Amino acid sequence: MKSALLSLCIVILLSACAHQDTTMTRWERDRQAFLDTEFSSKPIQEIEGEAQSGNASAQFHLGQLYENGKGVEQDYRRAENWYRKAANQGNIFAQDSIAWLYQDGLAGFNNLAASTRWFRLAAEQGYAPSQNSLAFAYQYGTGTALDYKKSIYWFMKSADQGYAPAQRNLGIAYKNGYGVEKDSSKALHWFLTAANNGDGNAANMLGVIYRDGIGVKPNKALAWQWFKKAADRNNYNGKQNLFAFDKFSFEEYLALARNGDPNAQLQLCHMYFNGEQVESDYHKAVDWCTQSAMNGQVDAQENLAKMFLGGLIIKQDYQSSYVWFTIAAKKNQGADTILTTLKRELTASEIKKTEQKYALCLNLKPNYTNCPIPILLD
Repeated sequence: MKSALLSLCIVILLSACAHQDTTMTRWERDRQAFLDTEFSSKPIQEIEGEAQSGNASAQFHLGQLYENGKGVEQDYRRAENWYRKAANQGNIFAQDSIAWLYQDGLAGFNNLAASTRWFRLAAEQGYAPSQNSLAFAYQYGTGTALDYKKSIYWFMKSADQGYAPAQRNLGIAYKNGYGVEKDSSKALHWFLTAANNGDGNAANMLGVIYRDGIGVKPNKALAWQWFKKAADRNNYNGKQNLFAFDKFSFEEYLALARNGDPNAQLQLCHMYFNGEQVESDYHKAVDWCTQSAMNGQVDAQENLAKMFLGGLIIKQDYQSSYVWFTIAAKKNQGADTILTTLKRELTASEIKKTEQKYALCLNLKPNYTNCPIPILLD
């Protein structure tokens, strides 16, 4: 088997019927990569020497060390000093960090006006997390005059870059009418976008929306699934709502599933897979997951792709896995991440043949009945 996929296949069965998003955002990866520069392996004296010489990267790294007490005694004042030097050179990570230092009031640095000013400088350079923070400042009038229009503007700038917290905040704005007309359909759109980008708070909000029928028809099965996703992402409210939620019985899910409800079909897949309220049956789990996937349920599509890739319940088939990951990736960032790895391991010829064979399945409006069907292992 192709080397880069071996480790994936070990965990595929465990993850096929549970959705946990542990992927760092692009901004977290950028920030971590910035911290993992040559300075991370150098002694503090050498880093300080380069910082004294005006190296903004070293200055930011030194600020991080002092703020977190790593390798040095924690000292917020020294952290602020080095952040400010790097921030004055335009370092967006330092600008964002010093803004939080002022906002949190660490070591007597409580200064909301200064915090907002630094968030604005980083936001104007396109840093999505700072754009979201600046939008909050305008929404609540912290460190600046309250301005809903500017708040929506900066939430939108951040959300358009794919920053999930800003997408969720736009959902809240449209749900409650903060700076915009109340619009339940737009609120739902942004909550879905944020949740599919891994935001646990947005997943919990979707659970509430479907449980209470806020702008949508109440859907108990779908509400439970969103609460489960929020809980899987370690969201406290999601865990509480999941615990308190009056779940459907197996028989109720079965009735809905037989009537073609893709969310109930996916729930039956979970139940048979994990032995919840029914004896564990992997074959029935695969059958319901397949039906759900063919009815357009994106999580079921991703689960089926993982099953094809893992080959632990059904016959392993990388081309079929590619097809289902491609479909799921249109709506699910997690599927897109695995698809990127899979593309690197398949040859151009394999991809071309697969796309030709399943052209009807992969077009813009796929006919899911033309998609790969799993072959169960004995």
